[in-house]
Amino acid sequence: MIACLTHHGGGSVVATGFNPQNGQRVRHKRPCCGAFAGRGNTKAMPDARATLLLTRPRAQAERFAASCRNRIGADLPIVVSPIIEIIPTGNLVDLAGVSGVVLTSENAVRVLAQSVTIKGVKAYCVGDRTAQVAEDMGMKAVSAKGNADDLVQMIRAFHPNGNLLHPHGVNTRGNIADQLNDIGITTHAICIYDQEKRALNDEARRLLADEGSVILPLFSPRSAALLGAEIPSAKAALYIVALSEAVAEDWKGQTPENFTVALRPKASHMIDEIAAIWSGLQS
Repeated sequence: MIACLTHHGGGSVVATGFNPQNGQRVRHKRPCCGAFAGRGNTKAMPDARATLLLTRPRAQAERFAASCRNRIGADLPIVVSPIIEIIPTGNLVDLAGVSGVVLTSENAVRVLAQSVTIKGVKAYCVGDRTAQVAEDMGMKAVSAKGNADDLVQMIRAFHPNGNLLHPHGVNTRGNIADQLNDIGITTHAICIYDQEKRALNDEARRLLADEGSVILPLFSPRSAALLGAEIPSAKAALYIVALSEAVAEDWKGQTPENFTVALRPKASHMIDEIAAIWSGLQS
């Protein structure tokens, strides 16, 4: 399947074939004759009136929806149906003797702030959005601008004195604390929230049961796995945009019309891909 990663001038699209079932990837260029021309699909062309389906926790979904409409247009149809709800575990956090915290999601920042004073605490953050939320709550944040591996490498370069704490969710990837301990940076991990599954709402189910086009962003391996199980055989034509290859690999649902992996694991790159799909479906 073809995943459009970047659009360049000169009438071509740099594209990557990515199959989340086996992880194989082939990179190539193809003529730009419509955003999804030449993908070898034998289905009839989907309805050009696409709808964006957002399944993040509600506050994050609504913020992302506003950013998408700001970029694409106020008339962009959007359905919000959170498939995950963030629930604090109630585990006690003690920052005594901790020189900094390792943060891999904005959910960790918000839940941490509910249980302990974080103003002035050093925060090593996986990406810009997490760093921004941490800064807004008074932390001294730095961003790795990438994924878990980038975060570990950034912390390694800083080589902080003292112990670190990695507050995380029940479902986590990367074994960050173990990686840091292995390179001599003492790091303790604590689970402070759960990502509890929620069923798709009626509006989302009606959308997927219709023969229209649905743009479906996937922001985490957990949501990709849950949605793949929740949507085994939708009638709608799915256009999936994954935040990263790690997210894409956990999609086990039906084969979509198009499967795109963002160039970088950032919301702005997700919106770039969504805008490209939207534009292609309207042409």
